[in-house]
Amino acid sequence: MLYIALMILAGCLTAMQSPINAALSRTVGVLESSFISFACGALFLGLATLFFGRGQIWRVAETPSWQWIGGIFGAIMVLNTIIAVPRIGVLATALAMIFGNLLMAAVIDNYGWFGLPVTPFGWPRLLGFVLVLVGLALVFRR
Repeated sequence: MLYIALMILAGCLTAMQSPINAALSRTVGVLESSFISFACGALFLGLATLFFGRGQIWRVAETPSWQWIGGIFGAIMVLNTIIAVPRIGVLATALAMIFGNLLMAAVIDNYGWFGLPVTPFGWPRLLGFVLVLVGLALVFRR
């Protein structure tokens, strides 16, 4: 339950982040607000690592370089939300992002990519996709 609660909190913060970054972009620009968002996030994580980290950050050189691209994906997500929120709203943006997240998560689970255990795709997951798509369609109805 702790991890579910943490992810609900993360979802709430992401929903707040999108309009905050979109508002910032009206003043400084889309790419600039994306940069500022990530710079502030990097500063926060840098301080958290300094004070609470395990002291193993230098082991990054031992990792395959493909493991470094997660931040790029996060930057693309932030940039896309800054572009989408003023045009389709926070709810539609979040629901579309959740659908994309679920789609890729199902592929990753089904094939066990990135060293994760295989969790086959089945009817319950298909029903979940259909329900999210119905929700997305309802949100876009104006």
